Amino acid sequence: MKNVTIYSLAFCALFQACKVEDTLKTDDQLLSNSKQEPASVSVSDVLQEVNANIIVGAAVNSNKFSNTAYKDLAKLHYNSITAENDMKMNSLNPSKYVWDFGILGNGIEEKNEKIPNLAKDHGSKRIHGHALVWHRALPQWLKDVESNTPVAQRADTLDAIMKRHINKAVGFYSNNYKAGNPLLPLLTSWDVVNEAFYDDGSLRGNLNISNGQDIGSIWKRYMGEVYIEKAFRYARQAARVNQNWKLKLFYNDYGHEYSTAKLNAIYNKVMALKPLTEGGDPIINGVGLQMHIRWNTPLANIEAAILKMKQTGLLVHIAELDISLLSPGETSVPSAQLTNRRNLQKSLYYNVARVYQEIVPANQRWGITLWNIGDADSAWGQNAEATLFNTSYAVKQNFWNFRDGLNLNIL
Repeated sequence: MKNVTIYSLAFCALFQACKVEDTLKTDDQLLSNSKQEPASVSVSDVLQEVNANIIVGAAVNSNKFSNTAYKDLAKLHYNSITAENDMKMNSLNPSKYVWDFGILGNGIEEKNEKIPNLAKDHGSKRIHGHALVWHRALPQWLKDVESNTPVAQRADTLDAIMKRHINKAVGFYSNNYKAGNPLLPLLTSWDVVNEAFYDDGSLRGNLNISNGQDIGSIWKRYMGEVYIEKAFRYARQAARVNQNWKLKLFYNDYGHEYSTAKLNAIYNKVMALKPLTEGGDPIINGVGLQMHIRWNTPLANIEAAILKMKQTGLLVHIAELDISLLSPGETSVPSAQLTNRRNLQKSLYYNVARVYQEIVPANQRWGITLWNIGDADSAWGQNAEATLFNTSYAVKQNFWNFRDGLNLNIL
């Protein structure tokens, strides 16, 4: 997931530049599309049961599994699970030539086992892998390549590291299974490359520490743009070698809804990857829109972003949905604005589910994944009130609006 500080600064700058219809709408007009009360009792109160044509997922943090309420909600409401951190490179490949999948055989459940075990216990759950290649969450030994390897050798060294890691990770989860007949690989899909673009549409590459945050991408710095294609090729090769024929491979990013330049760059890249194959199989199957949005993100922007990704013909995943009540630079919501912002937030939860169905046909839907369970777990911070459940894991009105949006059952 992106750094929230960077995201907030970028959003602030770009949001001011947007000219969209929704900025002209009154609060009442925005809320007219939102049901403010729970729907009929005939509609399930369990999210994963509401709409057979939309998988509903959650990104979860295994460190919170000791909280019974947290784990029970993850089990109850979601039929897809994304590991918030457990499947990133620094977790799976902490030392050179050493992978930690948490399989010790001594009866002790390690961190990297907890997500797969949640899926194994509930055979209907899928696991969406996140993420094979990212510029963050890198183990220190890999980052040291930049200082301890001659410049002329860095591209080849990083290429070999990338291929080895992808082979190991895809291979392991392809050969460990969850319950079912036939047995199915634990992972159904992977975010292969995560957040390769800056908000201006250029590729994340060189170090740029002017804002104290941006570390660039070591992959792009030394391997060039081809690292993206190579990552997808290696992932498809690994899937084929391990006979994981149905593994779906995704490009994942944020900002589709606030930066037209970034939206177009992502579209162009995935369209360039789309015709490429390995052994006759496509190297990319889908695109993820993270959808970390705010209470005042214009609905027209969200619609345009989803439509653009639908037009790729690939699977479309709302991959990390949450909706913050905070505006850029805020640490708390001004009390005079709290009610209005909560109303607009509820409206957006309904409308994201609605427009996803209206725009994306059922055969292109990979589903909607929410980023974590309750406000206490949110990457925005608990004052953002960004999720469906409060800090005590009690249901919020956001839950019912999102549920009612799912219940439209548009094909």
